[in-house]
Amino acid sequence: MVDGIGRRRAWGTRAWVVAAVPLLLASACGSSDDDTVGSGGERAAAEDPASETTVGTVAPAGAASEAAPVLPVTVTGADGDEVTVDDASRIIPVNGDIAEVVFALGLGDQVVATDLSATYPPEADALPEIGYQRTLLAEQIVGLSPTVVLANTDAGPPEVLDQLRATGVAVVVIDYPHDLTGPAAKIRLVAQALGVPARGEALAREVEATIADATDQAASRVEAAGGSPLRAAFLYLRGTNVQQVGGRGSGVDALLEAAGVVDVGVELGIDEFQPLTDEALLEAAPDVLVVTTTGLESVGGIGGLVEIPAIAGTPAGRDRRVIALDDQLLLGLGPRAGDALAELVDQLHPTDDSTSGG
Repeated sequence: MVDGIGRRRAWGTRAWVVAAVPLLLASACGSSDDDTVGSGGERAAAEDPASETTVGTVAPAGAASEAAPVLPVTVTGADGDEVTVDDASRIIPVNGDIAEVVFALGLGDQVVATDLSATYPPEADALPEIGYQRTLLAEQIVGLSPTVVLANTDAGPPEVLDQLRATGVAVVVIDYPHDLTGPAAKIRLVAQALGVPARGEALAREVEATIADATDQAASRVEAAGGSPLRAAFLYLRGTNVQQVGGRGSGVDALLEAAGVVDVGVELGIDEFQPLTDEALLEAAPDVLVVTTTGLESVGGIGGLVEIPAIAGTPAGRDRRVIALDDQLLLGLGPRAGDALAELVDQLHPTDDSTSGG
């Protein structure tokens, strides 16, 4: 799997450009009744502080409660470790997507540091840095006295997580589907580990609704347009050294499928990412290229992108039809996944309103 976000980029609003026209699967099941919320938005029953929950299993709930985290809670991480979290006063999420979820749950004030991939929200970007999610150092993290470290399965190396555990820090590794069920699952799992399952359920349902709305909008526009579906390629770019096509499991494949276009990487049989080749991309003939903003910058903007030999002869290259979204927005599959999908839908299937900013 290619590294997600290679360098830090502070931003406050979603960025995109249009020119000339994470992971392993994990199941989500039901959790104990203690984590449910009643129909009136109140807890149906007080949570048992000693209750044990498996990270990856959640139960339906109702509206969020703004009550303080109910701790301790015992969870079983994706790595099989049973972890008891009894203090969430100093949280370090070691992946950008996890950090975004923690802030969206209203626990940002308890986050004491983030990694280089945490670019949203700006408050997460402004915190002390612990390095990059795949090349962590235990000393940098321990020095900030965390009470709980949250990680996804990209975090590492594994021995660093073991070193953190050896110091007594609660380390919770979370896994979730890398498709459009993933954002809600991720939110629920992080919320459980931090003792705020009701907040997590409410946020997860909001995200599910925005994804469903954007998916419906895409279907409506595709039907109205008729004809053959657009063909899109997601390119992961880091200058001249890394130029790859995303396929099944890239995360963006789920967005492109929901947006009603053909993902040529999936069509080519690519798993996750594969180096860009002239023959494969010319044969795939994408109508539009989807990239990240930092990736586009790394090749000199749209002008530099369409000069890459593998791209120049494609319909997208000839028409200079490129869509660029902020890295964490496009790749994070987090609380803003519905927003990312809606932006893709607007740019892939523009209407008079969307092209005029209405």
